[in-house]
This record gives sequence, structure tokens and C-alpha cells, in this order.
Amino acid sequence: MPRYDESTRDFMQKFAEQPSSDHKDKSVLDPLRTARMVVKGLEDPRKALGKALVRVATKEIMSKEGALKVLYLFSFLNDHYKRDWWDWEPETLWHFLDRDHFNGGGSTPEEIKEAVMALQVCVNTMSPYENWHIFENVTNAFCLNPVDFSTLQPPDVDEAALGLQILRKIQPQTPFDTEVLMYVAVCAHAAGLCYLPKELFFETQVHLDKITFEYTLRDAAKKAWEGDKTSKDEAVLIQIERLKEIKSFIEKGI
Repeated sequence: MPRYDESTRDFMQKFAEQPSSDHKDKSVLDPLRTARMVVKGLEDPRKALGKALVRVATKEIMSKEGALKVLYLFSFLNDHYKRDWWDWEPETLWHFLDRDHFNGGGSTPEEIKEAVMALQVCVNTMSPYENWHIFENVTNAFCLNPVDFSTLQPPDVDEAALGLQILRKIQPQTPFDTEVLMYVAVCAHAAGLCYLPKELFFETQVHLDKITFEYTLRDAAKKAWEGDKTSKDEAVLIQIERLKEIKSFIEKGI
């Protein structure tokens, strides 16, 4: 597998040095926008979802918070089209989705299209597991963020964790390359995290240790995460609260 080159390392270092306030505000892209698009579509009979998506997609593909349920979307496509859709051209995909589930209105939301294309990349290649920039764009598609391959768009750390989890579910036996885990470590470092539980981030901690030196805080956070309730250190409690938020985000999006 390819390793990250010097330009990649330079980008990671530059990104790691940015203050967390420089990150995009999630409010810039309101995830409920997509849910509203679905509801709006239902008001127009020409663009109404098919019965299957009326009952299922709005409840299962989209969570109450508007987050995309990517693995349900994956199962939904496999159930309806077997593995045929894995190799379809975009035009064929949109034709069948529009015909079968959107009453031929050509109204498949762009966010859904991007997620479907990202899933195709995941089942047909190892690129999201090997290349940080492909991981970045696939993760953004899964999280309903705009996808632009010409622009660096680092996901928030909870989104990066969700990306790891979805990819592992799709290809359980495929390992993540060093550059992908290093990229996630940089996202975590920029978010102020020094401890990354394996159940949330897999083997990312070893890479975070290379760019952060808060080892005492890391060890205390690890101890608290694993059940020790004795710490009253505010820094430790902040770490744990943030990890709980990430865990909740994963559970809603997985």
C-alpha cells in the first residue's frame, strides 16, 4: 500500500497547527436540509418517493437529526438491485433510482447521489482505505457535506470516526493504511483530543502519539473512559465528554 508522501505530510502538519476555531462550522451545512428536501418532495406528486422510500427511507435512511444512515442505504440498494448497481454508470444508477423510487421525477437528492457514488468507490476499490484524500471525500459524502475533489475539506473528528466505522463495516477484512489513520489522527489533534478509543478509532492512537505530547492527559482520559470515575480533572472530563459525543454521532449515523 502507498505511504503518504512529503506533500501529504506537509498538509497534515499545516492542518494540525491550525487552531480548532479555523474549522468549518457545522451550521454552514444544516443536515436537516436534506430531510426537508425529502418532505418537500412528498408534497409534489410528480416527485413523490415510492411507497418503499416513503415508509422506509425517511425513517431509516435518514435519522431524526437528518443524518444519513449509510449502511441502511447500502443494504437498501443491495436488496433492490443485488450487486448489479456496484458496476453501474451514474446515468444508469439515477435512471433506476428515479424510476423505481422517485416516480420518474429525476428528483434523487444530490446528497443521496454522492453517498451512492461513495459507496461504489468503497465496494469496488481500496482507495478509501489507502488514500487520505479519497477517505476525506467519501467521509464527506457519508456525512452530507459538499464533496469537491479540488478543495481540501477535512471532516470534523466525529465525522472522520464515522467514516472509519462505515468503511470497516463494508470491508471488514481490509486494513486502513497508515496515511488514512494519520489523517484521522490529525483531525483528532486539531479537535484537541489526545486519547482515541479503539472501539471508535481503531488503531489511530499510535499515530496521534506522534503529533501530540499530552501523554499524562492521554493516560488519564484512557483510565476514565474505561470506567474510572475518580478523576475530577476538568481537562479529563472534557476529553470524555467529547468522546461520548463522538460515540453518539457514530451510533446515529451507522
